[in-house]
Amino acid sequence: MPFRIFKSIFIYLMAFGDLVLIIGGFFAAYKLRFPGQVPGVNWEPFTQITPWVCLVTLILFSGLGLYQLRQHEFTALMRKVATGILAVFVSTMAITFWVRGFAFPRSVLVLAIPIQVSIVCTWRYLCWYLQRWLYGRKKVLVVGSPAEVTEVLGKLFDLPRGWFEVRDLLAPEDLGKLPSLLPSMDAVLVVPSLSRQDKANVLSACLRAGREAYLIPDLYDIMLSHGSLQQLNDLPVVEIQDFRLTWPQKITKRTFDLAVTGAGLILGSPLFLGCILAVALTSPGPVFYIQERVGYRGRPFSLYKFRTMVRDAEKTTGPILAKENDSRITTIGRILRSTRLDELPQLINVLKGNMSIVGPRPERLYFINQFIKETPNYHYRHLVKPGLTGLAQVYSKYTTSATDKLRYDLYYIRNYSLWLDLKIILQTIPLVLGGEGSQGQKEQTDPEKQAAIHALVNSIHQTASGKEG
Repeated sequence: MPFRIFKSIFIYLMAFGDLVLIIGGFFAAYKLRFPGQVPGVNWEPFTQITPWVCLVTLILFSGLGLYQLRQHEFTALMRKVATGILAVFVSTMAITFWVRGFAFPRSVLVLAIPIQVSIVCTWRYLCWYLQRWLYGRKKVLVVGSPAEVTEVLGKLFDLPRGWFEVRDLLAPEDLGKLPSLLPSMDAVLVVPSLSRQDKANVLSACLRAGREAYLIPDLYDIMLSHGSLQQLNDLPVVEIQDFRLTWPQKITKRTFDLAVTGAGLILGSPLFLGCILAVALTSPGPVFYIQERVGYRGRPFSLYKFRTMVRDAEKTTGPILAKENDSRITTIGRILRSTRLDELPQLINVLKGNMSIVGPRPERLYFINQFIKETPNYHYRHLVKPGLTGLAQVYSKYTTSATDKLRYDLYYIRNYSLWLDLKIILQTIPLVLGGEGSQGQKEQTDPEKQAAIHALVNSIHQTASGKEG
Protein backbone atom coordinates (compact mmCIF):
# COMPACT_ATOMS: atom_id res chain seq x y z
CA MET A 1 0.00 0.00 0.00
CA PRO A 2 2.75 2.60 0.77
CA PHE A 3 4.24 2.00 -2.67
CA ARG A 4 0.90 2.48 -4.43
CA ILE A 5 0.31 5.76 -2.62
CA PHE A 6 3.86 6.83 -3.41
CA LYS A 7 3.51 5.97 -7.09
CA SER A 8 0.24 7.89 -7.48
CA ILE A 9 1.52 11.14 -5.94
CA PHE A 10 5.21 11.01 -6.82
CA ILE A 11 4.77 12.23 -10.42
CA TYR A 12 2.72 15.22 -9.26
CA LEU A 13 5.33 15.97 -6.61
CA MET A 14 8.10 15.95 -9.22
CA ALA A 15 6.12 18.19 -11.57
CA PHE A 16 5.32 20.69 -8.81
CA GLY A 17 8.99 20.79 -7.77
CA ASP A 18 10.10 21.32 -11.38
CA LEU A 19 7.78 24.29 -11.82
CA VAL A 20 8.79 25.90 -8.52
CA LEU A 21 12.50 25.57 -9.33
CA ILE A 22 12.21 26.72 -12.96
CA ILE A 23 10.33 29.87 -11.90
CA GLY A 24 12.65 30.20 -8.88
CA GLY A 25 15.64 30.09 -11.23
CA PHE A 26 14.26 33.03 -13.18
CA PHE A 27 13.62 34.90 -9.92
CA ALA A 28 17.21 34.27 -8.76
CA ALA A 29 18.52 35.47 -12.14
CA TYR A 30 16.52 38.69 -11.73
CA LYS A 31 18.10 39.23 -8.31
CA LEU A 32 21.58 38.75 -9.78
CA ARG A 33 20.83 41.08 -12.67
CA PHE A 34 19.16 43.74 -10.49
CA PRO A 35 20.76 43.55 -6.99
CA GLY A 36 18.39 46.17 -5.65
CA GLN A 37 14.73 46.45 -6.57
CA VAL A 38 13.77 45.01 -9.92
CA PRO A 39 12.36 47.72 -12.21
CA GLY A 40 8.66 47.26 -12.79
CA VAL A 41 9.04 47.60 -16.53
CA ASN A 42 11.35 44.55 -16.52
CA TRP A 43 9.40 42.54 -13.93
CA GLU A 44 5.96 42.85 -15.52
CA PRO A 45 6.78 40.77 -18.67
CA PHE A 46 7.99 37.95 -16.40
CA THR A 47 4.73 37.82 -14.44
CA GLN A 48 2.85 37.96 -17.74
CA ILE A 49 4.55 34.92 -19.26
CA THR A 50 4.89 32.80 -16.07
CA PRO A 51 1.73 30.69 -16.71
CA TRP A 52 2.88 29.98 -20.27
CA VAL A 53 6.37 29.02 -19.10
CA CYS A 54 4.85 26.61 -16.58
CA LEU A 55 2.70 25.01 -19.27
CA VAL A 56 5.61 24.68 -21.70
CA THR A 57 7.82 23.19 -18.96
CA LEU A 58 5.27 20.48 -18.20
CA ILE A 59 4.86 19.65 -21.90
CA LEU A 60 8.60 19.52 -22.59
CA PHE A 61 9.49 17.54 -19.47
CA SER A 62 6.64 15.13 -20.16
CA GLY A 63 7.78 14.71 -23.77
CA LEU A 64 11.29 13.92 -22.54
CA GLY A 65 9.89 11.12 -20.37
CA LEU A 66 10.78 12.86 -17.11
CA TYR A 67 7.40 12.00 -15.57
CA GLN A 68 7.64 8.27 -16.15
CA LEU A 69 8.94 6.10 -13.33
CA ARG A 70 11.64 4.31 -15.29
CA GLN A 71 14.88 2.76 -14.10
CA HIS A 72 17.10 5.51 -15.51
CA GLU A 73 20.82 5.78 -15.13
CA PHE A 74 21.45 9.03 -13.28
CA THR A 75 23.66 10.50 -16.03
CA ALA A 76 21.01 9.79 -18.69
CA LEU A 77 18.41 11.44 -16.48
CA MET A 78 20.58 14.54 -16.08
CA ARG A 79 20.99 14.87 -19.84
CA LYS A 80 17.23 14.85 -20.21
CA VAL A 81 16.89 17.52 -17.53
CA ALA A 82 19.53 19.72 -19.19
CA THR A 83 17.83 19.26 -22.57
CA GLY A 84 14.49 20.23 -21.05
CA ILE A 85 15.89 23.40 -19.49
CA LEU A 86 17.54 24.46 -22.76
CA ALA A 87 14.23 23.87 -24.50
CA VAL A 88 12.49 25.99 -21.84
CA PHE A 89 15.04 28.74 -22.54
CA VAL A 90 14.27 28.71 -26.27
CA SER A 91 10.53 28.52 -25.61
CA THR A 92 10.68 31.44 -23.15
CA MET A 93 12.37 33.59 -25.78
CA ALA A 94 9.61 32.69 -28.24
CA ILE A 95 6.88 33.43 -25.69
CA THR A 96 8.31 36.85 -24.83
CA PHE A 97 8.30 37.71 -28.52
CA TRP A 98 4.76 36.37 -28.92
CA VAL A 99 3.34 38.49 -26.03
CA ARG A 100 5.52 41.45 -27.01
CA GLY A 101 7.39 41.29 -23.72
CA PHE A 102 10.43 43.03 -25.15
CA ALA A 103 11.35 44.50 -21.73
CA PHE A 104 12.14 40.99 -20.48
CA PRO A 105 15.97 41.16 -20.08
CA ARG A 106 17.81 38.65 -22.25
CA SER A 107 20.58 38.67 -19.64
CA VAL A 108 18.09 37.19 -17.15
CA LEU A 109 17.36 34.34 -19.56
CA VAL A 110 21.08 33.56 -19.91
CA LEU A 111 21.75 33.82 -16.15
CA ALA A 112 18.79 31.53 -15.42
CA ILE A 113 20.18 28.56 -17.37
CA PRO A 114 23.04 27.52 -15.02
CA ILE A 115 20.90 28.27 -11.96
CA GLN A 116 18.01 26.16 -13.22
CA VAL A 117 20.27 23.31 -14.34
CA SER A 118 21.98 23.13 -10.94
CA ILE A 119 18.86 23.33 -8.76
CA VAL A 120 16.63 21.14 -10.95
CA CYS A 121 19.37 18.51 -11.26
CA THR A 122 19.79 18.51 -7.48
CA TRP A 123 16.03 18.16 -7.04
CA ARG A 124 15.86 15.37 -9.60
CA TYR A 125 18.75 13.56 -7.91
CA LEU A 126 16.76 13.55 -4.67
CA CYS A 127 13.71 12.25 -6.58
CA TRP A 128 15.83 9.61 -8.33
CA TYR A 129 17.33 8.47 -5.03
CA LEU A 130 13.91 8.36 -3.36
CA GLN A 131 12.45 6.48 -6.32
CA ARG A 132 15.25 3.92 -6.20
CA TRP A 133 14.77 3.51 -2.45
CA LEU A 134 11.01 3.03 -2.60
CA TYR A 135 10.44 1.75 -6.13
CA GLY A 136 13.70 -0.01 -6.86
CA ARG A 137 15.30 -3.21 -5.65
CA LYS A 138 12.41 -5.35 -6.73
CA LYS A 139 12.74 -9.06 -6.04
CA VAL A 140 12.08 -10.59 -9.46
CA LEU A 141 11.13 -14.09 -10.61
CA VAL A 142 11.99 -14.79 -14.27
CA VAL A 143 9.78 -17.31 -16.07
CA GLY A 144 11.05 -18.92 -19.27
CA SER A 145 13.29 -21.45 -20.96
CA PRO A 146 16.99 -21.52 -19.88
CA ALA A 147 18.25 -19.98 -23.17
CA GLU A 148 15.84 -17.03 -23.03
CA VAL A 149 16.32 -16.55 -19.30
CA THR A 150 20.07 -16.17 -19.80
CA GLU A 151 19.47 -13.47 -22.43
CA VAL A 152 17.02 -11.64 -20.14
CA LEU A 153 19.49 -11.76 -17.25
CA GLY A 154 22.03 -10.05 -19.50
CA LYS A 155 19.57 -7.17 -19.96
CA LEU A 156 18.90 -6.91 -16.22
CA PHE A 157 22.65 -6.85 -15.50
CA ASP A 158 22.95 -3.75 -17.71
CA LEU A 159 20.50 -1.81 -15.54
CA PRO A 160 21.86 0.53 -12.85
CA ARG A 161 22.54 -1.27 -9.61
CA GLY A 162 19.86 -1.13 -6.97
CA TRP A 163 16.78 -1.51 -9.19
CA PHE A 164 16.19 -5.24 -9.57
CA GLU A 165 17.33 -8.38 -7.83
CA VAL A 166 16.69 -11.70 -9.57
CA ARG A 167 15.68 -14.09 -6.82
CA ASP A 168 14.52 -17.13 -8.74
CA LEU A 169 14.15 -18.72 -12.20
CA LEU A 170 11.21 -20.85 -13.24
CA ALA A 171 11.01 -23.08 -16.32
CA PRO A 172 7.63 -23.37 -18.13
CA GLU A 173 7.24 -27.00 -17.03
CA ASP A 174 7.55 -25.94 -13.36
CA LEU A 175 4.76 -23.32 -13.37
CA GLY A 176 2.90 -25.34 -10.74
CA LYS A 177 5.39 -23.95 -8.19
CA LEU A 178 4.49 -20.32 -9.04
CA PRO A 179 1.86 -19.73 -6.28
CA SER A 180 4.29 -20.83 -3.57
CA LEU A 181 7.07 -18.56 -4.90
CA LEU A 182 5.02 -15.37 -5.39
CA PRO A 183 4.74 -14.35 -1.69
CA SER A 184 8.51 -13.76 -1.58
CA MET A 185 8.60 -11.82 -4.89
CA ASP A 186 7.71 -8.29 -5.94
CA ALA A 187 7.35 -8.96 -9.66
CA VAL A 188 7.44 -11.64 -12.35
CA LEU A 189 9.17 -11.22 -15.72
CA VAL A 190 7.76 -13.40 -18.53
CA VAL A 191 9.66 -14.23 -21.74
CA PRO A 192 7.81 -13.99 -25.11
CA SER A 193 7.99 -17.68 -26.12
CA LEU A 194 5.72 -18.80 -23.27
CA SER A 195 2.43 -20.21 -24.57
CA ARG A 196 -0.75 -18.11 -24.43
CA GLN A 197 -2.21 -20.38 -21.76
CA ASP A 198 0.94 -20.24 -19.63
CA LYS A 199 1.05 -16.43 -19.92
CA ALA A 200 -2.59 -16.26 -18.85
CA ASN A 201 -1.89 -18.52 -15.87
CA VAL A 202 1.10 -16.41 -14.79
CA LEU A 203 -0.84 -13.13 -15.07
CA SER A 204 -3.79 -14.62 -13.19
CA ALA A 205 -1.53 -15.83 -10.39
CA CYS A 206 0.15 -12.39 -10.17
CA LEU A 207 -3.23 -10.64 -9.94
CA ARG A 208 -4.41 -12.94 -7.16
CA ALA A 209 -1.17 -12.43 -5.22
CA GLY A 210 -1.06 -8.66 -5.83
CA ARG A 211 2.29 -8.85 -7.62
CA GLU A 212 3.45 -6.93 -10.70
CA ALA A 213 4.01 -8.72 -13.99
CA TYR A 214 6.37 -7.69 -16.80
CA LEU A 215 5.62 -9.27 -20.17
CA ILE A 216 8.13 -9.17 -23.04
CA PRO A 217 5.73 -8.75 -25.98
CA ASP A 218 5.51 -10.61 -29.25
CA LEU A 219 3.53 -9.48 -32.32
CA TYR A 220 0.25 -10.81 -30.88
CA ASP A 221 0.67 -8.80 -27.68
CA ILE A 222 1.56 -5.62 -29.59
CA MET A 223 -1.44 -6.01 -31.89
CA LEU A 224 -3.72 -6.24 -28.84
CA SER A 225 -2.16 -3.16 -27.23
CA HIS A 226 -4.27 -0.78 -29.32
CA GLY A 227 -7.44 -2.84 -29.55
CA SER A 228 -10.78 -1.21 -28.78
CA LEU A 229 -13.72 -2.82 -26.99
CA GLN A 230 -16.77 -3.27 -29.23
CA GLN A 231 -19.92 -5.34 -29.01
CA LEU A 232 -21.81 -7.70 -31.32
CA ASN A 233 -25.31 -7.54 -29.90
CA ASP A 234 -24.45 -8.17 -26.22
CA LEU A 235 -21.21 -10.04 -27.00
CA PRO A 236 -18.04 -8.10 -26.02
CA VAL A 237 -15.29 -8.26 -28.63
CA VAL A 238 -11.91 -6.56 -29.04
CA GLU A 239 -11.53 -4.94 -32.46
CA ILE A 240 -8.03 -5.20 -33.93
CA GLN A 241 -7.67 -2.61 -36.66
CA ASP A 242 -5.32 -2.55 -39.64
CA PHE A 243 -1.63 -2.26 -38.79
CA ARG A 244 -1.12 0.52 -41.35
CA LEU A 245 -1.53 4.24 -40.77
CA THR A 246 -4.85 5.76 -41.76
CA TRP A 247 -5.00 8.41 -44.50
CA PRO A 248 -5.51 11.27 -41.98
CA GLN A 249 -2.47 9.98 -40.06
CA LYS A 250 -0.40 9.82 -43.26
CA ILE A 251 -1.36 13.40 -44.17
CA THR A 252 -0.57 14.64 -40.66
CA LYS A 253 2.77 12.85 -40.65
CA ARG A 254 3.78 14.14 -44.08
CA THR A 255 2.82 17.72 -43.20
CA PHE A 256 4.84 17.47 -40.00
CA ASP A 257 7.81 16.02 -41.92
CA LEU A 258 7.81 18.86 -44.44
CA ALA A 259 7.54 21.53 -41.73
CA VAL A 260 10.40 20.08 -39.66
CA THR A 261 12.56 19.41 -42.73
CA GLY A 262 12.08 22.93 -44.10
CA ALA A 263 13.01 24.49 -40.75
CA GLY A 264 15.93 22.08 -40.35
CA LEU A 265 17.42 22.80 -43.78
CA ILE A 266 17.14 26.57 -43.28
CA LEU A 267 18.37 26.75 -39.67
CA GLY A 268 20.93 23.99 -40.11
CA SER A 269 22.47 25.26 -43.34
CA PRO A 270 25.63 26.65 -41.61
CA LEU A 271 26.09 23.30 -39.83
CA PHE A 272 25.49 21.48 -43.11
CA LEU A 273 28.20 23.53 -44.83
CA GLY A 274 30.59 23.02 -41.92
CA CYS A 275 30.20 19.24 -42.14
CA ILE A 276 30.83 19.32 -45.90
CA LEU A 277 34.09 21.23 -45.41
CA ALA A 278 35.16 19.02 -42.48
CA VAL A 279 34.74 15.80 -44.48
CA ALA A 280 36.27 17.22 -47.68
CA LEU A 281 39.36 18.63 -45.94
CA THR A 282 40.18 15.70 -43.62
CA SER A 283 40.01 12.59 -45.82
CA PRO A 284 40.16 11.80 -49.55
CA GLY A 285 36.96 10.70 -51.22
CA PRO A 286 33.43 11.94 -51.78
CA VAL A 287 31.71 14.08 -49.15
CA PHE A 288 28.43 12.19 -49.34
CA TYR A 289 27.97 8.47 -48.92
CA ILE A 290 25.05 7.10 -50.94
CA GLN A 291 23.78 3.64 -50.09
CA GLU A 292 20.74 1.64 -51.15
CA ARG A 293 18.34 0.94 -48.28
CA VAL A 294 14.92 -0.70 -48.07
CA GLY A 295 12.06 1.66 -47.30
CA TYR A 296 8.27 1.90 -47.34
CA ARG A 297 6.58 -1.29 -48.56
CA GLY A 298 9.99 -2.86 -49.16
CA ARG A 299 10.95 -0.45 -51.94
CA PRO A 300 14.67 0.35 -52.32
CA PHE A 301 15.86 3.95 -52.23
CA SER A 302 19.16 5.84 -52.12
CA LEU A 303 19.98 7.05 -48.62
CA TYR A 304 22.31 10.04 -48.14
CA LYS A 305 24.85 10.44 -45.36
CA PHE A 306 28.06 12.32 -44.79
CA ARG A 307 30.91 9.89 -45.35
CA THR A 308 32.40 8.78 -42.02
CA MET A 309 34.61 5.91 -43.22
CA VAL A 310 37.60 5.64 -45.50
CA ARG A 311 36.88 5.33 -49.21
CA ASP A 312 35.73 1.81 -50.30
CA ALA A 313 35.50 0.67 -46.67
CA GLU A 314 33.66 -2.56 -47.57
CA LYS A 315 35.62 -3.38 -50.72
CA THR A 316 37.40 -6.37 -49.18
CA THR A 317 34.97 -7.31 -46.39
CA GLY A 318 31.57 -6.98 -48.04
CA PRO A 319 28.57 -5.68 -46.05
CA ILE A 320 29.35 -5.71 -42.30
CA LEU A 321 28.03 -3.63 -39.43
CA ALA A 322 30.31 -1.04 -37.84
CA LYS A 323 32.14 -2.31 -34.77
CA GLU A 324 33.38 -0.64 -31.62
CA ASN A 325 36.68 1.18 -32.34
CA ASP A 326 36.28 0.37 -36.05
CA SER A 327 39.53 1.28 -37.86
CA ARG A 328 37.60 2.17 -41.03
CA ILE A 329 36.00 5.22 -39.36
CA THR A 330 37.87 8.48 -39.94
CA THR A 331 38.69 10.94 -37.16
CA ILE A 332 36.06 13.45 -38.23
CA GLY A 333 33.74 10.51 -38.90
CA ARG A 334 33.79 9.55 -35.21
CA ILE A 335 32.69 13.06 -34.29
CA LEU A 336 29.94 13.06 -36.90
CA ARG A 337 28.71 9.65 -35.76
CA SER A 338 28.77 10.47 -32.04
CA THR A 339 26.69 13.62 -32.66
CA ARG A 340 24.64 11.97 -35.44
CA LEU A 341 25.49 14.87 -37.72
CA ASP A 342 26.30 12.30 -40.41
CA GLU A 343 22.53 11.78 -40.68
CA LEU A 344 21.82 15.43 -41.66
CA PRO A 345 21.70 14.76 -45.45
CA GLN A 346 18.76 12.44 -44.81
CA LEU A 347 16.64 15.58 -44.52
CA ILE A 348 16.87 15.49 -48.32
CA ASN A 349 15.43 11.97 -48.22
CA VAL A 350 12.56 13.27 -46.09
CA LEU A 351 11.96 16.12 -48.52
CA LYS A 352 11.88 13.65 -51.43
CA GLY A 353 9.40 11.44 -49.56
CA ASN A 354 11.71 8.42 -49.15
CA MET A 355 11.85 8.85 -45.38
CA SER A 356 10.07 10.43 -42.44
CA ILE A 357 11.50 12.33 -39.47
CA VAL A 358 10.37 9.52 -37.14
CA GLY A 359 10.10 5.86 -38.03
CA PRO A 360 12.05 2.59 -38.06
CA ARG A 361 15.63 3.04 -39.22
CA PRO A 362 16.13 1.82 -42.83
CA GLU A 363 18.34 -1.20 -43.31
CA ARG A 364 20.20 -2.78 -46.20
CA LEU A 365 18.60 -5.70 -48.03
CA TYR A 366 21.59 -7.92 -47.15
CA PHE A 367 20.92 -7.57 -43.42
CA ILE A 368 17.13 -7.67 -43.80
CA ASN A 369 17.37 -11.10 -45.42
CA GLN A 370 19.34 -12.28 -42.38
CA PHE A 371 16.91 -10.73 -39.89
CA ILE A 372 13.86 -12.26 -41.62
CA LYS A 373 15.32 -15.74 -41.16
CA GLU A 374 15.47 -15.15 -37.39
CA THR A 375 12.34 -12.98 -37.10
CA PRO A 376 9.60 -13.72 -39.67
CA ASN A 377 7.58 -10.63 -38.60
CA TYR A 378 10.43 -8.28 -39.57
CA HIS A 379 8.68 -7.18 -42.78
CA TYR A 380 5.93 -5.43 -40.78
CA ARG A 381 8.29 -2.54 -40.03
CA HIS A 382 8.08 -1.57 -43.72
CA LEU A 383 4.41 -0.57 -43.31
CA VAL A 384 5.57 2.99 -42.56
CA LYS A 385 8.34 5.11 -44.01
CA PRO A 386 11.75 4.72 -42.35
CA GLY A 387 12.88 7.61 -40.17
CA LEU A 388 15.89 9.63 -39.07
CA THR A 389 15.12 8.56 -35.52
CA GLY A 390 12.64 6.19 -33.95
CA LEU A 391 11.40 4.53 -30.81
CA ALA A 392 14.06 1.82 -31.13
CA GLN A 393 16.79 4.47 -31.34
CA VAL A 394 15.49 6.20 -28.20
CA TYR A 395 15.07 3.12 -26.02
CA SER A 396 17.56 0.60 -27.41
CA LYS A 397 21.30 0.51 -28.01
CA TYR A 398 23.41 -0.11 -31.12
CA THR A 399 24.03 -3.66 -29.84
CA THR A 400 20.35 -4.36 -29.14
CA SER A 401 19.16 -7.39 -31.12
CA ALA A 402 17.12 -6.95 -34.29
CA THR A 403 14.23 -8.78 -32.57
CA ASP A 404 14.11 -6.35 -29.65
CA LYS A 405 14.38 -3.33 -31.97
CA LEU A 406 11.53 -4.79 -34.01
CA ARG A 407 9.35 -4.84 -30.89
CA TYR A 408 9.89 -1.09 -30.49
CA ASP A 409 9.26 -0.44 -34.19
CA LEU A 410 6.02 -2.43 -34.21
CA TYR A 411 4.83 -0.72 -31.04
CA TYR A 412 5.51 2.64 -32.70
CA ILE A 413 3.51 1.73 -35.80
CA ARG A 414 0.65 0.40 -33.69
CA ASN A 415 0.52 3.48 -31.45
CA TYR A 416 1.51 6.25 -33.87
CA SER A 417 0.42 9.79 -33.03
CA LEU A 418 1.82 13.26 -33.63
CA TRP A 419 2.50 13.57 -29.90
CA LEU A 420 4.50 10.31 -29.97
CA ASP A 421 6.61 11.70 -32.84
CA LEU A 422 7.27 14.89 -30.86
CA LYS A 423 8.24 12.86 -27.79
CA ILE A 424 10.67 10.73 -29.80
CA ILE A 425 12.29 13.83 -31.33
CA LEU A 426 12.68 15.42 -27.88
CA GLN A 427 14.12 12.24 -26.38
CA THR A 428 16.60 11.91 -29.27
CA ILE A 429 18.29 15.19 -28.28
CA PRO A 430 19.84 13.98 -24.97
CA LEU A 431 21.01 10.81 -26.74
CA VAL A 432 22.85 12.94 -29.30
CA LEU A 433 24.38 15.05 -26.50
CA GLY A 434 25.59 11.88 -24.80
CA GLY A 435 26.89 10.25 -27.97
CA GLU A 436 24.81 7.13 -27.26
CA GLY A 437 23.83 4.63 -29.90
CA SER A 438 26.82 5.29 -32.16
CA GLN A 439 29.57 3.17 -30.62
CA GLY A 440 29.17 0.21 -32.98
CA GLN A 441 28.97 -3.45 -32.15
CA LYS A 442 31.24 -4.86 -29.47
CA GLU A 443 33.77 -7.33 -30.74
CA GLN A 444 32.86 -9.94 -28.14
CA THR A 445 30.60 -10.53 -25.18
CA ASP A 446 31.87 -9.19 -21.87
CA PRO A 447 33.39 -12.28 -20.14
CA GLU A 448 32.92 -10.80 -16.66
CA LYS A 449 29.24 -10.21 -17.36
CA GLN A 450 28.79 -13.77 -18.65
CA ALA A 451 30.59 -15.16 -15.61
CA ALA A 452 28.35 -13.14 -13.29
CA ILE A 453 25.22 -14.43 -15.07
CA HIS A 454 26.35 -18.06 -14.82
CA ALA A 455 27.26 -17.56 -11.17
CA LEU A 456 23.80 -16.13 -10.46
CA VAL A 457 22.06 -19.00 -12.26
CA ASN A 458 24.14 -21.59 -10.37
CA SER A 459 23.52 -19.84 -7.07
CA ILE A 460 19.74 -19.82 -7.62
CA HIS A 461 19.74 -23.46 -8.63
CA GLN A 462 21.80 -24.43 -5.57
CA THR A 463 19.46 -22.51 -3.28
CA ALA A 464 16.44 -24.15 -4.89
CA SER A 465 18.03 -27.59 -4.51
CA GLY A 466 18.75 -26.91 -0.84
CA LYS A 467 15.12 -25.94 -0.22
CA GLU A 468 13.86 -29.12 -1.92
CA GLY A 469 16.30 -31.27 0.01
